[in-house]
Amino acid sequence: MSTLVKIQFWIPDQKALFSILSKAKLSLDCGSPRRDGEGNFIVTAYGNLTEANKATKLGYKFELDKNFEKTLKLRQKEITKGDPFQGGKIAPKGLGIKR
Repeated sequence: MSTLVKIQFWIPDQKALFSILSKAKLSLDCGSPRRDGEGNFIVTAYGNLTEANKATKLGYKFELDKNFEKTLKLRQKEITKGDPFQGGKIAPKGLGIKR
């Protein structure tokens, strides 16, 4: 199994995004991309290292997080395995608004 990586691209337009996604099999982050001070779109994608390397050869500015898979596994360990509400005996606490 290949290493899962996170990659951010700074691209000028939708045509550039199309070229990246045509070259490499990557999944995009949900939500709309942000813009930097120069007007470039900052797009976050996820995929295996081999596919990410294909996309980085297109000449767009990028940042590659090769430790993303390790970070993801550590975060997944933080998720509880049991029932934190003990079958309804403990009420959830949060910022929800009762109506």
